[in-house]
Amino acid sequence: GGGIAGIQAALDIANAGHEVILVEKDPSIGGHMAQLSETFPTLDCSQCIMTPKMVEVAQHPNIRLMTYSEVDDVSGYVGNFKVKIRKKASYVDRDKCTGCGLCMEKCPSKKIPSEFDEGLGMRTAIYTPFPQAVPNKPVLDREHCIYFERGKCGVCAKVCPLDCIDYEQEDEIVEEEVGAIVVATGYDLYPIVNVGEYGGGKYPDVVTSLQFERMLS
Repeated sequence: GGGIAGIQAALDIANAGHEVILVEKDPSIGGHMAQLSETFPTLDCSQCIMTPKMVEVAQHPNIRLMTYSEVDDVSGYVGNFKVKIRKKASYVDRDKCTGCGLCMEKCPSKKIPSEFDEGLGMRTAIYTPFPQAVPNKPVLDREHCIYFERGKCGVCAKVCPLDCIDYEQEDEIVEEEVGAIVVATGYDLYPIVNVGEYGGGKYPDVVTSLQFERMLS
């Protein structure tokens, strides 16, 4: 996982001279900490603390960053693990993409609830989770894309100056051999509808702590 725990673990191990593969299921590293407004006890903004670490991870010679990817299978034993990593299809050639943002600007699907903003804001079908994302390159959400829904549109492909959009892209399985595995899973919030005694899921003004953080931001 590429939240603050995974980021710091990767940096510590890489700085000790070992090679690291950092696997994150979302399009960007940063995790929940990137969603926070201020952090205790200094009241620094989370981005002030996180962004330098995120950039260091992306540029570190001992770290291979695999975002929008998930561990599919692990076999073997300590010192000799075999790991299968699924690189999910982003429908964007992220090696060619410069992150110019033109595809996001022109995408006609603009009313998809943003996961980063906990559903309080909207995003497009092709998107980066937040402006400081690392890598700052978009992925295409097939589930909400007009092209995949209706077989027409293709605006992002038309406006991309480097022909980065590839609607035929498929998931790719990468197999790696590693000596040790650090599990930094992060967390999910307890469903707000399960606290009905407080009006969770009933009243729109009853919000989760992360929704409140996004409001503060």
